[in-house]
Order: sequence, then C-alpha cells, then structure tokens
Amino acid sequence: MADDSDSVALIAALNAAAVGEYMELATMVVMLYVYEYVITFGVEVDLFWGKEITGASIVFFLNRYLILAYNLVLLPSWFSLSGSTL
Repeated sequence: MADDSDSVALIAALNAAAVGEYMELATMVVMLYVYEYVITFGVEVDLFWGKEITGASIVFFLNRYLILAYNLVLLPSWFSLSGSTL
C-alpha cells in the first residue's frame, strides 16, 4: 500500500509542476501580447486614427480590439488553475 501512496504523491507533485509551467507560459504570452500592443500603438495612431473610416480600418480595429477584449475576459480563468489539477 505504500507504493500506491508514493505513486499518488508523485502524480500530485508532477501535476503541480505542470500547472506551474502552464502559468509561466500564460504569463509570458500575456506579456508578449501587451508588448506588441505598446510598440505598435504609435504606428496605429499615425495610420488609422483621425483618418477616414474604410473597410480596412474596420477590419484592423475589429481584429486588434476584439481579440484584446476576448483575451482580457478570459484572463481570470487562466489564473484560476493555481489550486486545481489537470
């Protein structure tokens, strides 16, 4: 029976390590996403803001800001994994 409890403890430890790795990856993805928005914001202002609205600008803003809004809504669910198992 000791082998079963050792196996369970090992699986729990590996599971916790995997969750930690996923959290690090999610954090890196979010930071890369924010970095991309920050470095391209000036170009966006120059090319799209204050200009006439075209189909391309509508597609650009939908692509840029709907994706951002979607990810911001999902962000809390990424970090609720800290106490859960895979």
